Amino acid sequence: MSSNASCNLLKDVKPFKTGWRVRVKMLHSWKQNFGGETLECILADETGGKIHASCKRSQMFRVQRGLPIGEWRFVENFTVSQAGGQYRPTNLQYKMTISGETVISKSDLQNNNHFLDLASYEDIIEGKLNPYFLIDVIGEIFDMRTIQTVKVENEDRKRVVFRLRDTNGNDMECCLWGRFAELIESHLQENEGKLIICLIRFAKISYYKGNMQITNAFDASLVTLNPEMQEAVDFKERLLQALLPLAIVENKPAYKAVKQQAEDWDDVQVCSISEILVAVESTFSAGEVSKFDPNSQNSAEDVTTPFSKRKDNDDLPDVTSASKKLCTDTIKPEKTKTE
Repeated sequence: MSSNASCNLLKDVKPFKTGWRVRVKMLHSWKQNFGGETLECILADETGGKIHASCKRSQMFRVQRGLPIGEWRFVENFTVSQAGGQYRPTNLQYKMTISGETVISKSDLQNNNHFLDLASYEDIIEGKLNPYFLIDVIGEIFDMRTIQTVKVENEDRKRVVFRLRDTNGNDMECCLWGRFAELIESHLQENEGKLIICLIRFAKISYYKGNMQITNAFDASLVTLNPEMQEAVDFKERLLQALLPLAIVENKPAYKAVKQQAEDWDDVQVCSISEILVAVESTFSAGEVSKFDPNSQNSAEDVTTPFSKRKDNDDLPDVTSASKKLCTDTIKPEKTKTE
């Protein structure tokens, strides 16, 4: 069939015929084995409409070669059936089956759109989304727990639990298993302490011990850390702008007042306790004692006894105590009799 022939949009295909022709891009593919090995695919048209496609093992190699990831192709003569079950990767009610009669040909369309359909954190947290459908989520990783190895069907599998945060401060728990947990572990070792943006495509909304969490739907999900697509770059810029006010100390009048007070204290001579003790001893030897009284209050308790009048069992005052007040009276030295 000519490449100029008309194409149908994915939303228009129905089960009543097989002669459909669509132009699609392969977004993701994975193998699964439930009653027989199959290749599962997610295809998108130029409007962003998506459909779940599948083929049996006998057609697997041909489909993988004819529908490479990220490339546009014409697909014609396929069957359409009702989609069902849990964890459906698209919200289209129909599913495509690729058979030996299906024709796959090249297209010259150039469109690098990833066709993200990012779910709102508010809708997820408030339970507004149907958990039977897989979703796209993006967020900043934080509050990560220790990566664990657990037994699942007698096999060791890694698991990591963390929280994802959006640009509005909403956050939710996320749990990744298997190779996705290993991807997180490897990335952390190489980028310790750095901001990590996590994009999970075709993620599953699940509940564990009554709490909602985002997790991978086996191999149907895609996890990318610090992706370079424009949507992720825009998200990171918005996130940094949202976090920036927390990292900047604004020059408010209150901060200015504190700064001015510091300048006043610079004009005051600061002495250590050891320097004060040396000054006290020097003044005693000179015959006069002079000390500061910060509160300018004098009392009988504030006057100390001269050394020449002290008895042997008198205790010296603790001049290092902040509760003791210093003597400001002048004490004349006692004259000694000369023989």
